[in-house]
Amino acid sequence: MIFDLLNDLNQDCSFVEKINESSYVESITSNTTASSTTASTASSTTASTATASIASSTTASSTTTTTSSPSKFYHNLVTCIISEFDPMFQTLNENEQKLYLSQKIMEICSKIDESDSFYSDYGFNGKLMKPHLIQQGLQMHEKRINHISSVYYLNEFYKKHFVITHQNIAYETTLKNYPKVYLSIQGNHGNKVKIGDEMITKGNLNDLFDKIHLVNDIKKEMKSVYKMFLEPISKYKIDDLKGIASECNLSLKDGPLGKNKNKSQLYEEINLYKLNQ
Repeated sequence: MIFDLLNDLNQDCSFVEKINESSYVESITSNTTASSTTASTASSTTASTATASIASSTTASSTTTTTSSPSKFYHNLVTCIISEFDPMFQTLNENEQKLYLSQKIMEICSKIDESDSFYSDYGFNGKLMKPHLIQQGLQMHEKRINHISSVYYLNEFYKKHFVITHQNIAYETTLKNYPKVYLSIQGNHGNKVKIGDEMITKGNLNDLFDKIHLVNDIKKEMKSVYKMFLEPISKYKIDDLKGIASECNLSLKDGPLGKNKNKSQLYEEINLYKLNQ
């Protein structure tokens, strides 16, 4: 009863029923929705832009990967070989490369005297491939002079067969079965060298010395660079060589007609087989 009386007396104080929802609240709701929509749109736009950027980057990367630049020219054979096959050289900028190359060659020259793994283990004929001769040839790179002893040595150092090519003819520089790398020499001065393409036509290395500036500081045929397994051929009879060839599983017959190999053939094949073991 008391509550009924109070209710009758406070008719003017019924505020709750008279409260109207503010337009500001409606504005907040509207703005929040708009902001959400704007953010969503911006996010989609950003994602689309990023996707397009990635696609563009991928396309550019793909183009860069598939496009190969022409091989670089070097001023002599030693510079070309070390620059292309020394992993540290490739990481340096151009200003550092010249100093590094000189330091690398001096390091090699020092180790030729100090370590068997830089000379003795290569099996060179010490009477021809003398350490000081190799060192002199390597150091002549700064004067842009090519020495054949340098190529013979670097064949072993990198375990590659550096084949010199000139005027579409290939000149082999080792008897070892190493992977072949073709070094193209442009002109007759021998101071424009680059990694080249394989050449089918083979020439005699002795002929190359008359065509380009390549110093034959060994003055002997290429096969004389290494110590051979066999002694001079005059110390063997043909039956001796047949026995050694059989031990090496080398055929005693020559060609499809089955003709017996002569003494010289057996001698050369045995030495070549042993050299590559």
